This record gives sequence, structure tokens and C-alpha cells, in this order.
Amino acid sequence: MADLVMLLSVVVGLAGTYVCKALVQFFTRLDKELVAPFQPLLEDPDSLKPLPKPSIASEATKTLTVVIPAYNEEDRLPATLDEALGYLQRRRNKQGPAFTYEVIVVDDGSADATARVALDYARRNGTDAVRLLRLPHNRGKGMAVREGMLIARGQMCLFMDADGATQVSDLELLEKAIASKQCTSFGGKQVNSKGAAAPADAGGAIGMAVGSRAHLQSAALAKRSRLRNFLMHGFHALVTFVAGHEVRDTQCGFKLFTRRAAAAVFSNQRLQRWCFDVELVYVAQRLGVPISEVQVNWTEMAGSKIRLSSVVHMAFELATLKLCYQWLGLWRVYQETDLRGGGGGSKKAR
Repeated sequence: MADLVMLLSVVVGLAGTYVCKALVQFFTRLDKELVAPFQPLLEDPDSLKPLPKPSIASEATKTLTVVIPAYNEEDRLPATLDEALGYLQRRRNKQGPAFTYEVIVVDDGSADATARVALDYARRNGTDAVRLLRLPHNRGKGMAVREGMLIARGQMCLFMDADGATQVSDLELLEKAIASKQCTSFGGKQVNSKGAAAPADAGGAIGMAVGSRAHLQSAALAKRSRLRNFLMHGFHALVTFVAGHEVRDTQCGFKLFTRRAAAAVFSNQRLQRWCFDVELVYVAQRLGVPISEVQVNWTEMAGSKIRLSSVVHMAFELATLKLCYQWLGLWRVYQETDLRGGGGGSKKAR
């Protein structure tokens, strides 16, 4: 009996050592990918040669960038692009030629015709207005959003889901929220309470606004199954454990950043799939970026389902954030000075 107990202890110990080693290797790999070379192609619809990629670290040349991550979205992407481009053109007609924009579709290794759809829009609208950034294989929504943001040319940078669940015109609500709370230094005081623009010599305003469906929660609870409601409450409890109470709905795929905020936040993002939104909020809090949560119109879209395996993955990613940022200290939040001055994460702000 004693020999059996000893054998079991050895087996458990070896298994625990293997699991711990594998986890540390996984965490380290995610951290290293901040600076590891990763070159998705910015495709030209009329040439085999890719377009040159700009950098979020450079000066803005557009008023607004809209990033749309897409994975197997050939059916839903056209309607979303039609709505987004229609709104942006109407806004340009109203505000004049000073309002400029770009839409970046990031194809996350789709197996369908998503890339072809995006290229068709780029061909019809011009690659200055619509661009396709193509990842060689599926890396996750988080990676797709990050890569799109890191080549944004806009002074303001929005990402939204390809399913069109949120009306792009709600962007104006997020812009107003940022204008009323923005600051000119990380962790600094707000510009003012009336939404005045940041001074020109301040290096640009800093702010972040997240779309929220929290006001729709009661109606959603009544329609969902008990199991889904239980899983949702459990997920929110874990999010609070990691990132606190400041943002009630971290997962709405409709978030707006000033250029400086986007450069700093996305250059620190490690998670590549489900819970990158939580990491964005956590990193923004650590950097001292003012965050506003704004109610937006939202529609439950057909085909937007979460499997049980996805829930398990999300829980694992939340645990990863807690371990790597707070408990083990494996991941560092790089400040703007680190990113510009050659610090550990600077190569990622490309």
C-alpha cells in the first residue's frame, strides 16, 4: 500500500511539473510575440505585391480608422461594410473633405470567401478607403484586432464586429464620451469636463470608450437558458476578479480609442482570442487611460453562438491574465516612454 501511495505521489508530481512547465512556456510565448516578427499582408486587389504597411506609432493621416476582424464572414460582411461605408461617406459629405477615413478588414485565416469579399470592396472603393489585412492562418479575434490597430492611420481608431450587431453610427456616442473625459498624459487630469480638444502641443489626446450592452441585460436574461445565464454570471465574476468593476460589459465588440491610447494599449496586448477585450481594459487601467462605458444599440445576430469549449477557453484566458500580470509578474505593462524609447515592447508599436 505504501508503495502504491509513493508511486501515485511520483506520478502526480511529475504530471504537475509537466503542466506547470507547459503553462510557463505558453505564457512566455505569448509575451515574446509582442516583439516576434509577424508579417500579415496588406493586400492590393490589383497586384500580387502587397501594399506598404503604415504604423500606429507614426503621425495620423486619417481622421478615423475602423478595424473589422473577420473569420468566415463572407455572408455577413457585405451588409456590415455597406452600412459602415454608407455612414462614413454621409459623414464626409456633411463635415467636408477634412473628414477622412479608412476601413481595415482583417481576415483571420478564413476558409471561405471573406478575403475575396473584402478585396472586391477595396477594388470598388479604392485601397485608400478599404483595406484587407490577411493573416496566413487563424490566430483569433484578438490577434486580428491587434494587427489591424497597429497599422491604423486614424486619429481615432474603432474596432467593430463583422456581424453588424452594433450600428456604426453609435460611434458618435463614443466620440462624445471620449471628448468629455480625455486627458493629455497617461494617468493625467482630464482636459476639461466640457469636451474641449487636447492642446496641439500635448502629443495628442488619450482616451478610450467601450460600447456597452449592460442596459439590455434584464431582457437578455429572460430569453436565455438557465445554463447560459449561470455561465454568464460566472464569467462576469471572473472579469471583476481580474479587471474590477469599472466596465460592466467588457465583451461588446465596439470600442473606440484615441491614437495615442491605441498605440500604447495594443502594443501591450498578449491574448489572441476570446478575452483580449478584458486585457485591453486591464492594460488601459494600468496605463491610466480614461475609460468611458457607453450604451449602444445592439442586435443579437444569427450565427453568433458561444460553445461550452469557448467558455472553458475564456476562463483559462482570464486565469492567464491574473497569473501573468498580477500574481507571477511574467507580463509587464510597457509605458508610452518604453514603447517609443526602445523598451521591451517597443518593436511591436511598429
